[in-house]
Amino acid sequence: MIPRATATALAAAASGGTAQVDVVGGAAPTALAAIAVFLAAVVLSVVVTYRYARGYLRTRQRPLLLLTVGMLLLAPAPMFLRLALGNAAAVSAAERTLAVTASKLCGLLVILSVVHRS
Repeated sequence: MIPRATATALAAAASGGTAQVDVVGGAAPTALAAIAVFLAAVVLSVVVTYRYARGYLRTRQRPLLLLTVGMLLLAPAPMFLRLALGNAAAVSAAERTLAVTASKLCGLLVILSVVHRS
């Protein structure tokens, strides 16, 4: 289920025509739904992290700052890492998985430390 555009389709889209996208591994509506859900998850995770950050700026309490950092490492950072490292040719799938998993683990550890200190 990987959307793939051909060179002629990209040229047609650049000249004002419509682009044709070939989907490998599934139906086009499924691919579009997966992309839409991923983008919604990115937006929601950024909004939640932003709300934590605003709460910290309002109260200046260290636990809220640590929750903000933990939430950032747990949700938005892995998503952005997947996007950035997925487009880097020098990074293998195993390295990408390791980076994403390490970010999530660090986020969970930070949140866990806040919960146990309170």
